[in-house]
Amino acid sequence: MNQNKTSLWQKLSFSDVTPLMKKLGKRATQKSDLNSIDYVNKTLDNKDNYPEFKVAIPLLRQSPFRSLLTFEKKQFIFMFFIHVSDVIASLISALTAIQLLRSFESSSENFRLISLFYQNPSLNETFHFAIILALIIFLLNVLAASLHAQKIEKEMLLSWRIPFKLMQYIYTHLLFISKKDRATFQTGDITNMAQNDARFLGNYLAHGMVDIPVLMASCVFVMIVMIATIGNIAWLGFAIVLMQIPINLFFTWIGNKLHHEMMRRGDRRLQLVTEWVQGMRLVRYFGWGNHFRNEINQATLSEYKQDLKITAKYCSAFAITHNWWMVVSSAIFAGIVYFNGNKQASTIFAAIWLAGILGQQITPLPWFVNAWSQAVVASKRLQKFYLSRTQTEEFLPKNIINYDEETNILIDKIINKKEKYKISISFQIENISLRFSENEPYVLQNISFEIPENKIIAIVGPVASGKSLLIQIIMGDIIPTSGNVYFNLKININNEIKSITGNVHTETGIQLLRAIQSYVPQEAFIMSSTIRENIPLKYKQDNHSYVNDSEIINSLYVASFKTDLKQLDNGLDTEIGERGVNLSGGQKQRVSLSRSAFANSSFIILDDPLSAVDVKTEKELVQNIFLGEWGYQKTIIWATHRLEFLNHSHSIIFIDSGKLLEQGKYSDLIKNQNSRLNQFLLGLNNYGKH
Repeated sequence: MNQNKTSLWQKLSFSDVTPLMKKLGKRATQKSDLNSIDYVNKTLDNKDNYPEFKVAIPLLRQSPFRSLLTFEKKQFIFMFFIHVSDVIASLISALTAIQLLRSFESSSENFRLISLFYQNPSLNETFHFAIILALIIFLLNVLAASLHAQKIEKEMLLSWRIPFKLMQYIYTHLLFISKKDRATFQTGDITNMAQNDARFLGNYLAHGMVDIPVLMASCVFVMIVMIATIGNIAWLGFAIVLMQIPINLFFTWIGNKLHHEMMRRGDRRLQLVTEWVQGMRLVRYFGWGNHFRNEINQATLSEYKQDLKITAKYCSAFAITHNWWMVVSSAIFAGIVYFNGNKQASTIFAAIWLAGILGQQITPLPWFVNAWSQAVVASKRLQKFYLSRTQTEEFLPKNIINYDEETNILIDKIINKKEKYKISISFQIENISLRFSENEPYVLQNISFEIPENKIIAIVGPVASGKSLLIQIIMGDIIPTSGNVYFNLKININNEIKSITGNVHTETGIQLLRAIQSYVPQEAFIMSSTIRENIPLKYKQDNHSYVNDSEIINSLYVASFKTDLKQLDNGLDTEIGERGVNLSGGQKQRVSLSRSAFANSSFIILDDPLSAVDVKTEKELVQNIFLGEWGYQKTIIWATHRLEFLNHSHSIIFIDSGKLLEQGKYSDLIKNQNSRLNQFLLGLNNYGKH
């Protein structure tokens, strides 16, 4: 890869991209073509001025718009000076052209550049002088075109980089957002923000943020030149230009209203489509196809009608502005005739050319108005999303523990997986209570128990008794209304045990848990990709190292997927399809279980993952999890409705109506005929007899 710096001559003459353009004229573009452009390589390799997420989020919460101005400040300043230089070069070219015409006019009150060199120039001298001016005009136009090309190059970079960075911040924030605030954003909202809002904001900042101040500056420059060239009649043209301001303000107000409504309708359509795709099977089975189709058609039609309104607004604004320079030119000519001004050819030519330059500057105004209204709405929507709290912001400061330097170093190694340690974990749950608002009843009440290290704890109870909520609290995903969850890590370092204790509901606690845990939910999450990519949850890419196939196969075998894998035509390369459409429910669950086996975590959470598998497979899985290498010397929390294998657990927690009713070993509870577990099992047996 050639990293030599592109010279100024290459940029001005476009020789750095000319060879590429010749190739693309004969065939389609290839990745290697982009690698041949030094500027592209340098752009991709250079570090940008965007801060890390933790530094950026406070600024984004104040205003995404202003934040991006700060992050791209140097780029905007550089583009401003390039664009102003482009306008100045064009004006100088126009003045030179005026002087070329005046060289052939007889002496008059107008300033003539040729008079500085010749008293009474002959025709031959005038001709040579005009040739020199024409050459200067040509070079100035080449310079202006090259500067404009450099500006477009920077604009294209910004129009790519700004949405890319905004999307990074969106998805990063989505990873850390609290469960409660996440529920306020639909999938369509987030998709729309990433795909549309980020792009709208990027487009305006890339193409409009610099052009608007340049437009103002260039209007000043042009007016100065017009007054110097055609006199005070230029003010008449300027007055006509000013009349556009209230017109554009009106279109800006209309645009804001229209785009805000457009975003709302777009969110609705995306949400309906997402629900349709996710629930396609149920939609078919229940015969809801016509209903969903009508809903989506109505939402699409509504969005289309709104788009027509925006297009009509844009076309009206563009038509007015595009022809406005003719109004300006006509006003200037009328002024010259009415006030009996200078009617020489050079003056008329100056009026036409300079009015044209002024028209070129104001022509993009409707686009600016349109882009500005989109950017304002997009910035507000993104700001609302960034204002949502992260999980760690919900944690209470009193739970934070200040560790010594040695422990902090060890914590960093565990979190970032810099070294492999044998780790065990235990928990102390103290007086956990939970309710979702002050007006609602408690769903968990005063629950306290211990989870010893390297033991299997089964959480049992009726449906909706609070098992999953309790697990989510232990995992740190839900903040309890009151009470605490303490953890104790034991790390074996060269046969020396180091301990780290703390509260789960702290930033350090969450990070430590995420580093050593694996979670198997009730409903398996499946990527739309191959089995090989689904196990490590990592897409395979060219020219990158990848996970050893034997490790993936071993984890599938542990999850009783051996026979299924052999029956698949493409083995590990079998495409599962969106949401695992090509797999049965039991197969999807076993793929989910194999991820936990692949991760080989010290802490395993099983939230009723065996509900979709058959009896034979269930026995194999129980054997592998609880009696095999997978679950050996691991702390396992197992919420289940399948009670046949409770004897494999070391302790049972029985919950009903959000209360812990009893706790103990299976053998002890089953011997006690009055135990809540025995009554529950008896009730299930009696239910099955009816």
